[in-house]
Amino acid sequence: MRLTTLCIAFLLIHVLSLNGQRTSRTGSGEDPLTRLMDQREEGVRITVDSLLLVNYYKHLARNRQVSGVPGYRIRIFSDSGIGAKEEQQRVRARFLSLYPDVDAYYHYDEPYFKVYVGDCRTKSEALKLYDRVKNNFPNPILVPDDIRIKQTE
Repeated sequence: MRLTTLCIAFLLIHVLSLNGQRTSRTGSGEDPLTRLMDQREEGVRITVDSLLLVNYYKHLARNRQVSGVPGYRIRIFSDSGIGAKEEQQRVRARFLSLYPDVDAYYHYDEPYFKVYVGDCRTKSEALKLYDRVKNNFPNPILVPDDIRIKQTE
């Protein structure tokens, strides 16, 4: 009798644990908060304030729009006026010829044409690049920016 009860309890625990694993890993593409609010197991109901939900979904939408991670770049050119776009292209081409291992990016922030260089994850990495660049490009500026992460092979 004790052995039968023990076997039934053992089987019941395993069935419940398998059910718990199945429900926790849904590949439906829903966000975790929605899944938590939809679970109705064991009489627990999760309620969330409407303002919290609004801010949560704003945060998710912003994260989908950001195409990089926080880091630093160096601005080596910023100018406006006649001929600024052509000068921007010349400065970028000159930079790429001097530093082929570092990426350079065009940016237009009305009314300024700008050139940013580097994808530095840390400030110390950006300062090293700053020291390399300052001899060839006067007045570079260290700028926090969303950077691209390079794929390592």
